Amino acid sequence: MIKPQQAIKNTFGTGHIIEHHDGRSEPVVSIIIPTKNCLKFLPIAIKSIQNQSVDEVEVVIIDDGSTDDSWTYLTLAALCDKRICPFKIIDGGSVSKARNFGLDKAQGKYIAFLDADDYWLPHKLDKQLAFHKKHPEITLSFCNYVHFNEGNKFIGDCFDYWPLFNKYINHSKQVGYQIIPKQGAAIIYAENVIGTSGVLLNKEAITSSVKFDEKLTSAEDWDLWLKIALSGPIGFTKSVDLAYLMRANSESANVKLRLLQTRKIMRRYARDIFNIKPIALMQCTARLFVGYAEYHRNTSFSQQQSTLKFTNVLRSCGCHSIAFLLSPSIRVLKALLSDVKNLILPSKT
Repeated sequence: MIKPQQAIKNTFGTGHIIEHHDGRSEPVVSIIIPTKNCLKFLPIAIKSIQNQSVDEVEVVIIDDGSTDDSWTYLTLAALCDKRICPFKIIDGGSVSKARNFGLDKAQGKYIAFLDADDYWLPHKLDKQLAFHKKHPEITLSFCNYVHFNEGNKFIGDCFDYWPLFNKYINHSKQVGYQIIPKQGAAIIYAENVIGTSGVLLNKEAITSSVKFDEKLTSAEDWDLWLKIALSGPIGFTKSVDLAYLMRANSESANVKLRLLQTRKIMRRYARDIFNIKPIALMQCTARLFVGYAEYHRNTSFSQQQSTLKFTNVLRSCGCHSIAFLLSPSIRVLKALLSDVKNLILPSKT
């Protein structure tokens, strides 16, 4: 055990120790990790990178004002693995600013993202990199992933959750990564299937600016993927190569804010998507109404007054009805019938 590893053990415990890696070559892939008070998750994310078979990487970790000793840990981690490049910012304030800071520092031809509380499964990066090298025209690729909660309980497979995308991929018998042609932007407009930690970008194939919109307070990743997908073909794999943590206090849990930002992004790309696949606008609008339905339904659970509870269930029913008319699916129909049941037979609790 080298001195920095011993220092990590003494300060943070055995579970935070990472492998020693002394060599550092010119990076092919820059891996950008924004972090804020994620000390207990960082070792898992870093170890998942070390377990990849791609050695020519740089790990750009941006500590956005953490108060949990993350910076002390990262400075020691950088002494253990020379490919780790930690940076500390104080006035960031958003994950977009932190990621953009990392993009400015990145030196690799390819850019990968990994959130501090997520981790890659073995061979994620080498499979993805091989696909890009075989198809240099691909701007962006992404993998399937699983959700788990803080109790390490499996929640679900991402691609299985999205009925339209699931239908699209089930037509293909291809194993491994495959190319989505020009309609790729329309597909990810209809359903936001991309997990940021599963993305790999080829900077040389992208004609638009690779920066997150810092004015967006939610769904800024979806905004960037749409912009990139409109500049060239994208690819994906059905293989689950990423584990994504769903935290109760995460940004993704702020439903109302995310819905407002979704509407803004929808309007931003509506014309371009209409020129590619008009029905995608209806499908995306249906997804938005499902989001509002779920918001109203969840709000009804916290209502004590029966009139307010009934009003929110009625709103949920209306939103689900519109969503079903725009883009019929079994899932939306079941949700709609559940709303109707709650209107007819309201809960006594």
